[in-house]
Amino acid sequence: MKTKTYKGEIPVFFAVDYKYAPMLGVTLRSMLQNASQDYFYRVYVLTTNLAEDLKEKVYASTDAKNASIEFISLKEKLDAYSNMFHLRDYYSQETYFRLFIASLYPEYDKVLYLDSDLLILDDISKMFNAELGDNLLGATVEETVLTINEFGEYVEKALGVKREHYFNAGIIVINTKKYREEKIQEKFVKLLNEFPFHIAQDQDYLNVLCKDRVHYYDLGWNKTSFENPAFDDKDLKIVHYKMMWRPWKYDGIKYGDIFWEYADKTPFADTLRQMKETYSDEEKAKDKVLIGHMMKMCVDEANNFNNYWNTIRRERIGAGLLEFFGTAAKSAAKVAKKAASGSVQGVKALFRLA
Repeated sequence: MKTKTYKGEIPVFFAVDYKYAPMLGVTLRSMLQNASQDYFYRVYVLTTNLAEDLKEKVYASTDAKNASIEFISLKEKLDAYSNMFHLRDYYSQETYFRLFIASLYPEYDKVLYLDSDLLILDDISKMFNAELGDNLLGATVEETVLTINEFGEYVEKALGVKREHYFNAGIIVINTKKYREEKIQEKFVKLLNEFPFHIAQDQDYLNVLCKDRVHYYDLGWNKTSFENPAFDDKDLKIVHYKMMWRPWKYDGIKYGDIFWEYADKTPFADTLRQMKETYSDEEKAKDKVLIGHMMKMCVDEANNFNNYWNTIRRERIGAGLLEFFGTAAKSAAKVAKKAASGSVQGVKALFRLA
C-alpha cells in the first residue's frame, strides 16, 4: 500500500483534566473532520492524571487517518510550579500548561494550542499556516471584553491592555521559536511571583507578556456561543463554549444544536447528555453567583491602587523622575564647573592688570 505524502505536520496541543475529557472528544471530532487532508495532525494532550477509560474514549472520538493522539503527563515536570499557580472557580492547573510548551517541545518552532470546549467548523490548518512574523503568537480578540464593560475596564486599568487588543488564549498559534529566544517562560514565572492575576489568570499573564506582539485573526476563528448582532454567522469557523454559554449545562445556547450533532458521533454523547440532565438548579444558581463575583473582582481590581498596571506606571514615573533629576544634576554640575572655571580665569586677569 502506498504511503500518503503530506504537505507537513501540524502539532496541536490540548491541556485537560478529567472534567473536560468529554468536551475534548467533541473538539477533536470536529477539528479532524473539517481539517485539510493534506496535513498530518500530531495531537498532544497535556494532563496530570487522566484515567485510561477516558483516554480510550478520546481515541475513539475520531477515525481520522491523518492524525495521532498522545497523552502526556506533566505532573512531575510541573510539580515545582504547582503551588505558584493562582486558581479559582473552574480553573485547574492544566490551564497554565500552554505556557510551558515551547520549552518542553524544542523541536517545534510553531504550535497550535486549543482549549477543549470548542467546535471547529473550518480547516484548522488555515489558522496554523498564517504568517506570524516576529509576533509571539496569533490569537483572536476576546469577545466578552468588547461586549461587557466591566471586563473591558479591568483589562485596560489593571493590565494596561486596550480592550480591542486583549485576546482570548483558548485558541492560539504560538511562535515557540520566539518564545524561547525571548525567554517568555522565564518572564512568566517571574511575573507569576510578583503579581497574582485572579480574573482570567493564565490568559491575563499571556496578554501582558505578549502585548503589542500579536497577530490577530478575525472573530470567526473564536466566536463565543452567545448572540452578537455585529457578527455574521457565515463567517463562523470556531465556536467557543465558555463561561455560562455551555450546551452540556444549559438549554437554548447559541450553536448548541451543532454541538450535539458532533457530540453524538463520539463515545461521550451519553455522558454529555447526562451532565446536562443532572445539572441542578443549585449549580445554575452558583454559576450566577460566580459571574457576579467575577464582575465585582473586575471592578475592584480595576480600581486597586496596587494592581499590576498602576504599579508599573508608578515605577516608570519614578524611573523617569530619577533620570530627569539625574540629568538635571549633571547639567547643573557642568554649569557650576564652567562658572567656577570662569571665575578663576577672571581673578587671574585682574592680577595681570594690577
